[in-house]
Amino acid sequence: MAIAFVGFTADSRIVGSIPLTDDRLSDMLNSVARVVIRDASVEDVDLGPLEGGAVTVPCGDFLAVVATGRRGFEGRRTRTEVRHVQLGLGRYVVTGDIHVRPEAAIAATTEGLDALLTGNELLVPLTDSIIQYTRAGKPCKERWQTLLVNRARAAWIRPAEDAVEQPEEEELVEEGPTRTRYVKDFTGTVAE
Repeated sequence: MAIAFVGFTADSRIVGSIPLTDDRLSDMLNSVARVVIRDASVEDVDLGPLEGGAVTVPCGDFLAVVATGRRGFEGRRTRTEVRHVQLGLGRYVVTGDIHVRPEAAIAATTEGLDALLTGNELLVPLTDSIIQYTRAGKPCKERWQTLLVNRARAAWIRPAEDAVEQPEEEELVEEGPTRTRYVKDFTGTVAE
């Protein structure tokens, strides 16, 4: 089954689709070395569109990935505690709720918030998340239900309550890749 895909690397935003070969996208991305993104639209976040078609990307190159597809089996979920955090991932700042095992939440109180990012999985979910970055020279903010963030590439983590208020930004809310087709009529106006 192919699912919509949106991923962020150090300098690109990639939109396309991938075949889901596991119960959840996070399980699949944490178990493979690379993914092939079909019908990809690759955008350099500084320069704009680059290329299209199929693109192969090593999973370790992703700083954040939008979690789409199934949520997995409810019976396999474990009890977690929620912390509202903000992460620095290169040019991106991600704010959201990280769900951690109780022992990691306890360790975070004594060892610091870095303890929230320990574990075996490379990509960990943040729910009710926002990713902020500069896109083509303009501040951009995207809201997503769940973002998978690369814990190994996090430069810093802090409580979201301590976050510095960002200036007003262009907000982009997406639920998946969309394509709009515009047709010019003979009056010179643009119609959908």
